[in-house]
Amino acid sequence: MNEYIDELICEPFALQKFIRESEKVRNDICPSIGKEAGQLLYFLTKLTKAKNIMEIGTSIGYSTIWLAYAIKDFNGKIDTIEASERLSSEAKLNINALDLGEYVDFHVGFGEEIINTLKKTYDLIFIDSSTKSYKFLYEKSINKLKSGGLIIFEDVLFPSLEKRQIQKVMMDELNKMILEDNRVEKCFLNIGDGLLICLKK
Repeated sequence: MNEYIDELICEPFALQKFIRESEKVRNDICPSIGKEAGQLLYFLTKLTKAKNIMEIGTSIGYSTIWLAYAIKDFNGKIDTIEASERLSSEAKLNINALDLGEYVDFHVGFGEEIINTLKKTYDLIFIDSSTKSYKFLYEKSINKLKSGGLIIFEDVLFPSLEKRQIQKVMMDELNKMILEDNRVEKCFLNIGDGLLICLKK
């Protein structure tokens, strides 16, 4: 079934396939979200008409491309944060190659630090970074999110996997904490390594 769905999803740009394929053979980056999660990001952005987006964990720009392609029709803006200056520079080259640079502001540094410098109220926040920072980023993100806005976490189903024991514990704690948080509605999805969508009330 996964292969069939994969065949049905069309990435807007050939560069996205190149990025995904190159990530499989590189050992200097973690794999980005897949096509299915990318399409969902695009769909949710269009559905909510999210103009102000924060992304924590740019990597080399795969998910950023989906988000930027979604917001360009209504002149939105993405603040994307990446700890590695080298990866951020590579992502910027990829984004600019697709003429999407005007929709993205790049920030280099740890999400836990950069998020404090951003003064906007956001419509959508996507978090795909170091899982040890997720609980901190959740609290910070809630305060920067409009009512009706979305926070989307990647990697939340690590507790069901037979790998990365430390991450399993941290993500289990995060999932249970958010389940008890009455400030948001929640939706868990078995896509990739797991998505958690939070709708702020």
